[in-house]
Amino acid sequence: MSSRETVDILIMHGAGRVRRFHLHPFWLRTLWITPLCLLLLLAGALAILKRQTKALTAVTEKNASMRAELGTVGERLLRLENIEKILRSKDSTELETLLASVNPDDPDWWKPAPHRKDAPEIAKDRESPKPDLSKLLGRVDANLAGVDNLKAKIENRKFHLTFDLSNLSPQSNLTGRGEIALVGNDATLAPLKADKDELNFQIQRFKQVTAALALPAKCDPKDIYGFKLTVLDPAGKIIFSQVYPLGKD
Repeated sequence: MSSRETVDILIMHGAGRVRRFHLHPFWLRTLWITPLCLLLLLAGALAILKRQTKALTAVTEKNASMRAELGTVGERLLRLENIEKILRSKDSTELETLLASVNPDDPDWWKPAPHRKDAPEIAKDRESPKPDLSKLLGRVDANLAGVDNLKAKIENRKFHLTFDLSNLSPQSNLTGRGEIALVGNDATLAPLKADKDELNFQIQRFKQVTAALALPAKCDPKDIYGFKLTVLDPAGKIIFSQVYPLGKD
């Protein structure tokens, strides 16, 4: 169709006359292209609106989350300020209330054991077992070893001991080792560590034993009642055991 060609449109109204319109093809194309363009523009606008709405929703949620975090931080700052005021005021009642709020299940957690409500029960649970004096003071003598001329003293944080050890069955050698333990006034035993050969023995009839044993670091000589001398055979069986009181200077 050339640019000079036209499209004739006839409009008849009843029995009246016929009206003829001459339209260029451009206007006909415009009639159906224009709605299509409007439809495409509307679709694009809707897509942009949807994207903007989604972005706005994300920003709104982020702002809400940040406001919640700021609220939490604000509460913590306020609590810290209150704690600082309490610490500076040095008010014992407020300090106790503050410390008790840290552990509501045990408000007295910060108090020393004697002042805690459950202190008697804790002390009872931690009470050390009562010593068995029969085992501590009981004497053992298998008539295999004799101990005589025993002398002991504490000097310069050392326990000095000398005694005569005799074999009561000279038909065979007497072999074994000795052990020393300090006996406290509270009936506790504190074993002393000896050198390898200091308390070991192998005798036919007689031997003089001499030892100088260092006291434990936490041992106070004033708290020592005496010492326990134990003689064992090579198998570790006790053949002699006795507690000796220690003379006070």
